[in-house]
Amino acid sequence: MALIATLPLLGCGDRSGDYPALLPTDQVLAEPSIPGHAQIAANSPDQVVADLETAGAALAVSSAEVTANTPVADAALNSRAETLRQRAAALRRAATACADLPDAPGC
Repeated sequence: MALIATLPLLGCGDRSGDYPALLPTDQVLAEPSIPGHAQIAANSPDQVVADLETAGAALAVSSAEVTANTPVADAALNSRAETLRQRAAALRRAATACADLPDAPGC
């Protein structure tokens, strides 16, 4: 009888793990802050534009170098790529078959 009486209490355990931790109020109520580089951008927008253009040019050069490199001729990689191509083709065929016959087995 005592066991039956304690069954409803089993659901009264610690549920602190059920919800994520809340953001502390000191962070929520903190005054907004302006990043240090904002002053540079406000005082010299031409410098920001020049920096962005320089960074873009560097990225363009590095991406050209990457695309200029010849791919590695590795038999294992080529074999895996061909296997993936065959699997993709099989999935396309299955999707087409299921579109035509949605009640077919496997659809």
